[in-house]
Amino acid sequence: MSITHGDSVIAARENPKPQFDIFQQLKAGTADIHRQIEERVPVFRPGFNLADYCQLVKRFYGFWWPLEVKLSSLSDLQHPELDLEGRLKSPFLEDDLRFLGLDPTLVRQCARLPGVDSVQQAFGCLYVLEGSTLGAQFISHKLETDLCLRAGSGASFFNAYGESVGQRWQDFKIFVTARVGSYDSETVVATARQTFQSLHEWLGARL
Repeated sequence: MSITHGDSVIAARENPKPQFDIFQQLKAGTADIHRQIEERVPVFRPGFNLADYCQLVKRFYGFWWPLEVKLSSLSDLQHPELDLEGRLKSPFLEDDLRFLGLDPTLVRQCARLPGVDSVQQAFGCLYVLEGSTLGAQFISHKLETDLCLRAGSGASFFNAYGESVGQRWQDFKIFVTARVGSYDSETVVATARQTFQSLHEWLGARL
């Protein structure tokens, strides 16, 4: 039996084509390496102390600062809806280092950074950097409870967005989703994985 145009329209309405979601692709495509990163952040390990925290902040600054310099050089990211400048975390890490009595200019920088030469690569990288603010909420509570560190007093990085974490994440998702299609997904996901891998290696490297 032949299928008429009307039947095709009805079938399409009953079985709509799934809408492409780059963030579902990113979550699925980075789940394994994301778990490995969490194992490298020792905040919840027994015996975690201020000296351990100082080392962690130095590691994060050594990764975030040079990477954010690269991201800031991309003209495609200079969009008011993204507000890249307002998303930079290295200034918070600098504040934390100084509060802890450490000099940011003496912190060793990570040399093996992910490539962020295109806007698609930048989106993959930013998925990792922006996503870190979600888990930071749990870490900030732990730091305040155990080490008496809080926003403006040694833990500004982990309190970067304050009460606006959820909204900032949603704004980021909306911005990226409107600009990434299925044809971009391989590059975006690959760079997110590369960013996680670079951070994983950096956190485990001997300095």
